[in-house]
Order: sequence, then structure tokens, then C-alpha cells
Amino acid sequence: MHHIPKLLASDDSIRTGETTLAEGLGVPLSFGSAYLTLLICLSGSAYFTLNFKEHAVRRDDVMVLAEDSIALLKRRSRRFKIFFCLMRKDFAAEVAYQLPNPLFVFLHDHPHCVPATDDKPLIGGWMAQVRDIAQCCPTYQRIMLRNQLQNFFLKIAEKIPAEHKGSREYSRKEILSWRFWELVGKQCAQYRDVKFYADSLNITPFYLSQLTKEFFNDTPKGLIDRQVTLEIKALLSYSDLAIGQIADELHFADPSYLCRYFKRQTGVSLSRYRRHEQEKIGQD
Repeated sequence: MHHIPKLLASDDSIRTGETTLAEGLGVPLSFGSAYLTLLICLSGSAYFTLNFKEHAVRRDDVMVLAEDSIALLKRRSRRFKIFFCLMRKDFAAEVAYQLPNPLFVFLHDHPHCVPATDDKPLIGGWMAQVRDIAQCCPTYQRIMLRNQLQNFFLKIAEKIPAEHKGSREYSRKEILSWRFWELVGKQCAQYRDVKFYADSLNITPFYLSQLTKEFFNDTPKGLIDRQVTLEIKALLSYSDLAIGQIADELHFADPSYLCRYFKRQTGVSLSRYRRHEQEKIGQD
């Protein structure tokens, strides 16, 4: 493959593969419906502009691009090849569910990561596992790929250099945006209305919506609903709580409202989702 890979509307939530990007030289990179893109250099070297900053990318270097990242391939060596992993928003949200906020801040500022020498052999092993899962594990593929990606990003979080931890001055907009996301992670089980979070930050809901659009490319309500949906999925998958108990746990007025909410967010009923998850476990 020599072209820019695309995640199409008809594709699954994740797509992996390899490309030389030979046909993408000099044009802005766009990965279709991908919300998050992970790129790992397999061989050769290239020069990229990422969010208007120049980056020399070499073997084993990692790039993490968000949906709104501006990426341009300026030059590439003859042997340049990359591994790609394209993720739709629903899958990227599952991966991000248990990742620490400092990691998101770091990747926002540093989309190009250079691994330590000792970690480079691990990257090759990780990619081999991902390829095997994508090709040979259809039953548990989504769960296994999600776990692989979480481990990969947690490894980056463990290796964030000390000089990048709290050393940069953040704008008021950035501070408010990350405080909002932290509040959602802690409070979404009880509060789903935008006004609660805006009041907690001492700003208006309109200003909050401007911030989330700028930094997360989504609305406050969309981000809250996404996190609540992940909480519901976790309880359906990993607990024996009845639907009524889940409704109480997440402060829904009654089970029927919880059912309607989940169906609206996912297109699947609570019972069908739980049955599907239990069937997968039963096949273990």
C-alpha cells in the first residue's frame, strides 16, 4: 500500500495495516472517519509537519494524531514505511476510558514520541501481537485490541519525561478544558447536565461548549454522554447488577429511562448488549 489509509464509514471501529505514504507526499494527511490515528515508523525516515511544527521521524518513532490534527508529509526516504492503526470515535473512547489525564495533555503537546532505546524491541513485539489479533482472533478481537492499545498508551504515560510534567505554562482555556474532562470522569455517574459542570468551573455553558469544541472537537453534552455510556457498558459487562440497580448506581430516574438513554446512545438495547457480552464470556 502506498496511499493514505482511510477508515471508511462501512469499516469496523478499528483498522490496522502498513503503508509507505508515497502517494501522500506534499498533501495534508486525512484518514477518513478515524477519530484517533496511531502511526509507528517501521523503516526509513521522513519529515512531517504536525500542527505547524517540523518533526524528523525515524524507525520506531510514534505519532499520535487526533481527528483535528494537521499533518503534512514533506519528505520521505525510499525505504520509509509505517504501521497504522485507525480508530473510530466509539473505539477510541473505550481505549481512553481508563487512561490518565496527564497522558492526554502530553500527547496534545507532543504528538511525536521518540521511544527509549531499551523500549524499541518492545514496539516490534507489540505490533506483532496486534497483527496476530487482527488476523487470527475474530471472537475477542475488539477487547484484545482495546487492551493492547491501553497498554501501549500507558507505557507512554509511564515514560513521560520529568521535564514535561507540569513544566509548561497552560492557558486558562487549557486549564478549564482539562478540569472539565477530569470532572466528567469523577462525576458523570451522578451528573449528566452541562450546567453542573459549567457552574463547577464558574463559567457559562456557552463558554464551556466553545472550549470543548476547540480542545476536544465535541460538545460538552457529547463528551458527558460518551463517558456515561462507557460506565453503563462496564457495569453491564463486568458486574451482575440488575438493570434497576445499574439505574440506581448511575442516578437514572428509573430503569426505563436508562434503557431509552442507552438505546439512543448506542442503537442497542441494554439486554441485547449484556447478552452479547455474556455470550462472549461463555465461549471462553
